[in-house]
Amino acid sequence: MSRMAGSPCRNAGSVAAVVATLSLTACAGGGAAPTAPSPGATENPSDIVEVLVSCPPSLLIGQRAPCLAVARLRSGQTPVVSFDATWSSTRPEVVAVDTMGLMTGRAAGQATVSASYRGQQASATVAVTEEDALRIASGQAHQGDFTPGSTVTMWLQGYYSVASAETGRLSLRIADQSGIVTTTPALTVAKGGDFFLLSATFVVPQNSVEVCRTALLVVGSVTIAESPSDASGLRCIPIRR
Repeated sequence: MSRMAGSPCRNAGSVAAVVATLSLTACAGGGAAPTAPSPGATENPSDIVEVLVSCPPSLLIGQRAPCLAVARLRSGQTPVVSFDATWSSTRPEVVAVDTMGLMTGRAAGQATVSASYRGQQASATVAVTEEDALRIASGQAHQGDFTPGSTVTMWLQGYYSVASAETGRLSLRIADQSGIVTTTPALTVAKGGDFFLLSATFVVPQNSVEVCRTALLVVGSVTIAESPSDASGLRCIPIRR
């Protein structure tokens, strides 16, 4: 038994109970980890040595990702100022950026994203690619007692992009050491790109050691398979006995 839910999803709030939203994983380079500012730490602009901006270097069309702005103070503190900075893009038709530093890839090309804060400014270059691709988010979710014979659910989220055809087919595959456990019915997605959330509910086979999830995007005769990084610790779930 399997099912697919919320794929693609244009309203991330509707799935907040299932998985956490994409976190601010970018960090300012060349310095210490950001710290919380003390009261009044940034009241005087002369206390700010510089502003540092970090953004993911590339996006797919339709992909969203956060930039991070950090102020380096004379006191040594490095408060995050993303929500207080003024954000802009040199080419909003390529990379749009909102008031909190959240970017969206709009069209193929390159743009410079900048953050201004109390008289200081910093920028980062971001490229948007038009290609057939999958990019998996680091935060995933699962539910159930992962023991032989139990019914469980695994979710996978990320972004898809279709460039070489008018449509593609998106699905989720669950496999163990013996082979494929289940694959969700393929969802047709239009040319372009967007966020997706896939889910599969299935019965854990009796001999499974672990079950693993993989997103599949089929465009024409080409199948793109993409799993989350092993570093996330959630690509595969071990089966308890």
